Amino acid sequence: MAPAMTIPGRKRRGIQTRVVLLVGIGILAALAIFGGTSFVGFNSLTERLAAEREMLARSIAAHLDYVVRSELEILQGVSGTPGVDLSDRDPSPEQSALRTAYLRSRLFERVFLIGRDGAVLLDEPSRPAGGGAPTPPQGDVGVALQTGRPVISDLTEAGGRRRLYLLVPMRNWRGQVVALAGGEVDPEASRFVTILEPYRLGRTGITSLVDSTGTVIAATDASRRFRPSAHPERLGAKIRSREPVVEVDAEGDARTVVAIAPLLSAPWAVVMLQDEAETFAQGRSMARRVLWLGPALLGLALLFALGAARSVKRPLALLTASAERIASGDLDQPIPRLAEDEVGRLGGSLERMRVALRTSMDTIARANQELEQRVESRTHELQGLYRQLQEREQWREELLRKVISAQEDERKRLARELHDETSQTLSALAMKIETALAAWPQEASRDRLVEAKALTVRTLDELHRLIFDLRPSVLDDLGLLSAIRWYAERHLESRGITVRCEFSGIETRLLPELETALFRVAQEAITNIAKHSGAETVLIQCFEHDDRISIEIEDDGKGFAPEDLPPPAARERGLGLLGMRERIELFGGTIEIDSAPGRGTRIAVAVPTIQEVGHAQDSRPNRG
Repeated sequence: MAPAMTIPGRKRRGIQTRVVLLVGIGILAALAIFGGTSFVGFNSLTERLAAEREMLARSIAAHLDYVVRSELEILQGVSGTPGVDLSDRDPSPEQSALRTAYLRSRLFERVFLIGRDGAVLLDEPSRPAGGGAPTPPQGDVGVALQTGRPVISDLTEAGGRRRLYLLVPMRNWRGQVVALAGGEVDPEASRFVTILEPYRLGRTGITSLVDSTGTVIAATDASRRFRPSAHPERLGAKIRSREPVVEVDAEGDARTVVAIAPLLSAPWAVVMLQDEAETFAQGRSMARRVLWLGPALLGLALLFALGAARSVKRPLALLTASAERIASGDLDQPIPRLAEDEVGRLGGSLERMRVALRTSMDTIARANQELEQRVESRTHELQGLYRQLQEREQWREELLRKVISAQEDERKRLARELHDETSQTLSALAMKIETALAAWPQEASRDRLVEAKALTVRTLDELHRLIFDLRPSVLDDLGLLSAIRWYAERHLESRGITVRCEFSGIETRLLPELETALFRVAQEAITNIAKHSGAETVLIQCFEHDDRISIEIEDDGKGFAPEDLPPPAARERGLGLLGMRERIELFGGTIEIDSAPGRGTRIAVAVPTIQEVGHAQDSRPNRG
């Protein structure tokens, strides 16, 4: 051990020199690599900046998609308003529905109904016939009537007026398109002109909204509005492809970064233009900082290396050799006593560790033999129990799936029978009473017949509400988010409860089974709020993050203590909560219920994303 304890001064100086030299060479090599990769990093930063610009364009497009979808849902609500029936002679329900849609809209200057012949039947605000009001292009009207899908027009100009139109088909109880609910947007109105004002980009940046023909319909720079954009054919192709893109457009000495993000709900796209120098100013500033940061890091690293080399003392080699012996399993040779300093205390601790480790290994060796025998016996028992548990869980899940599927099928059947048979019978009864009223003499006994007609109409409206509650057509036609919004507004706002919906990130349809399960969970939560919470405000949030769909429903009602609820076998209230949990767990999701007396209730649902393949909405049956 003497050679290990005594290290010649020449050896010491060599170690110190080598440490400094090696650290210096390493830092130089790292700086050389850093300098070489800094240019690659600059390119990577440029790509990230471009990706952020694309993300910003997509975010703006998503916001505009939300606005357009909200307007389409408002038009969709016209056909779902109780009493709306174009086959009768009473235009009052239709006019009231148009008035409601006009007041709820953020963009519409006018809301109207168009018949199968393309003529405007009703509008709000009402305009006299032949008053010169703009009308949608007949081509867009024909497409909406033939395909039965919503249609959003490009910028149209007639009689010196520029307009945009949104058209939504209205169906009768047979699923036939009988009319169109339309909204007229004035792109020169302040409510539309300011839609892109929050998205101004620096000194040279311009954000604009263009239609499929390449015409700018809104822009942060007023001089660009209603002018054709550069390369309209190429821009139209990118809008049709529905894929966002970022590219650099060079014209002469000027280079412009162009970010294009098509909208999903309309044949429009968000186009963001900004000078390349302003866009990538951050990356170029970073490259300049790299040039002077390298030498400073080299000097600092050399100083630290010199200090570290001088702190390496002779006991280090001894402790290293002793640690290697212990690591190899040699626990018999003790560690020599060192000086009373930090390294000496480390040596003493290492010696105590060696003694304790030797004692422990002997004890562990004996305990391992006994433990292995016990583990082997318990493992066999647990494997058998685990197999039984897996089989029972599979049977339970399969039975639950069949029960839920049978429930949904029965709901559809009941809704269809009520709509096709009972609803028709009540409608016929109302018409018979109306016919009898027309022929009845003006006497006092006529009042009972009038009361019978009113009772029949109320019964028909209640039946329609029951049909929509059993299986709302908006779930099949517009998807999960629209169905949740419709159900919340229908059942909460009518009770004076304020509802706020915040939806983001969900751009495609999900599997019908998953959409149905999520809607039923939201339906149960909303129903519980309406019946038991006493809330004044309800917040509903739906978003997609990390391949998971999340729905959160929160109210400011009186709340409850979940732990105080009796078990399912001893109560009626709470079975809905159990059903919600069972539905979500079938799809591998989770549900959390956070509530306390006087603090409201929050229900959070998260399930893995399962999206439909292709345009699944095209294959779904339409119902009136």
